[in-house]
Amino acid sequence: MTHVQNQTILLAEDDRSAREVTALVLEAEGYRVLTSSNGTGALDILLHDGSIDLLLSDIHMRGGIDGIELAHRAQMNRAMPIMLISADPRDSFEHFPDDVIFLAKPFDRRGLLGAVGQALGRTAT
Repeated sequence: MTHVQNQTILLAEDDRSAREVTALVLEAEGYRVLTSSNGTGALDILLHDGSIDLLLSDIHMRGGIDGIELAHRAQMNRAMPIMLISADPRDSFEHFPDDVIFLAKPFDRRGLLGAVGQALGRTAT
């Protein structure tokens, strides 16, 4: 395990199974993980919790704003790394935000942790 105990990730994913598995992988690595089942809830958490170090969001979510809109709104409110995930290719999104990392689904543990490490500015384990 790396020394990440003080880093918090906000995970927005509407698929419960994907959200739970992703959170478990991140928590096992030592991250504190806050979760939301939609973009609107994630934005509310983001606006009220200053401890978040990384926003990790699915792009296609039901029940509110999608991941791209969430990323744009997050960027307007604070500087922080953002990673968006989708099974669709990055270039299929017309308004993909600048300075955002993209992780293609499906991904494995190593791919997830490597991308998170990149987003947070350290080497993957």
